[in-house]
Amino acid sequence: MKNIVIAVSPDSSLELLGVYADVIVLDKGPIPSSLQHYDTLYIRSHFGQAATLPEVYRTEIDLLVQLAKQANPDIKFIDDTYTIDKILAVEDKWLQYTTYGDFMPKTQLLGDELDTSGFERPVFKNRLSSHGNGVTWNIEDVTQPVNDWLIQESLDITEELRVYIIHGKVYPLAAVRQSKTLNQSTQAVDARTLTQEEIEFSTGIGEKSPDMSIVGIDIARTSAGKLYLLEVNRSPGFGKFAELTGVNLARFLYDEEF
Repeated sequence: MKNIVIAVSPDSSLELLGVYADVIVLDKGPIPSSLQHYDTLYIRSHFGQAATLPEVYRTEIDLLVQLAKQANPDIKFIDDTYTIDKILAVEDKWLQYTTYGDFMPKTQLLGDELDTSGFERPVFKNRLSSHGNGVTWNIEDVTQPVNDWLIQESLDITEELRVYIIHGKVYPLAAVRQSKTLNQSTQAVDARTLTQEEIEFSTGIGEKSPDMSIVGIDIARTSAGKLYLLEVNRSPGFGKFAELTGVNLARFLYDEEF
């Protein structure tokens, strides 16, 4: 089976994916004029920096998708995603809330009136962002247009986890994450085995998006002991997870079950 990944840097998982797939990094070299026969194509999307947003590379990605289809009309697209518009729809945090709202803290779009009266401790999130970028507790940091932002109730988090769901199955190890605060960024610092409650909670989230081949969900446990979904990541990074656990999750995406 031959696989190809299309991505932009920075992406900590490309070396791990490269064990099982050919990798084209759009901002690091020329775009090929043809492609050989591939069985799968995986478009990685990165929202941490303006220069690496997928829409910046819309023309190149559309071209490569067409070349891949020409070489193999039956090619399978990871996550059943092969257009920029579909990528943006999956990553949009407001659209995520319309799908996964039963698992998430209270959330609403931030309107022009900037009304926060319905929230005790509001946090503001850009609808398209990642790695803790575009997240603030200060409404003065919200940029125009304000409809690109949503407002969410902050949680009293005691532990935050990055959970991976691969082909609809929850991987039993999760990364323990340092939560985003005013003074620190989000990052994985440890790993542990999930409890049965956490697996069942994550499985319920996965059932809401059955077409997703691999997804990283950020869940949190509050001081009251309740689990919440914070966000869903269509192109989850798993480089740090591999450092912490010795596990390359790409092997379960391409090669075998766990």
